[in-house]
Amino acid sequence: MANYFDTTHIDGKKLMPEEIGDAIRHKKFGVDVREAMAQGLEYCMRQAQKVDTLETEVKNLDERVTSLETLPNEVTKIEQDIVDINRDINKLKTAVFGDGAIPIDDPVFEDNHDKRVQEVHLN
Repeated sequence: MANYFDTTHIDGKKLMPEEIGDAIRHKKFGVDVREAMAQGLEYCMRQAQKVDTLETEVKNLDERVTSLETLPNEVTKIEQDIVDINRDINKLKTAVFGDGAIPIDDPVFEDNHDKRVQEVHLN
């Protein structure tokens, strides 16, 4: 037989989780037992909400890690694009300012030498 020796009332006191089991087992009055049970249930619900929040955060973190795992492939592609762009810029510089420029004549027959242009070859 259980020993219902605790005649003190809870009276709105917030029980610690470890006190709830004792209160349920030993409180003499039903009102105190019900209060202890309610507080125990409320505590369990708060903990369940924390678990739900953590589960959501872990799922979000997992999605972020997965997206970061694909990042090296994207970086490699960007690096290759930079190499290609720099190669094309060097070709363009050579064509415009270097030995790649070939003089061609303007079909307008005037003595104005400002009409002379340069043909640009990129290859």
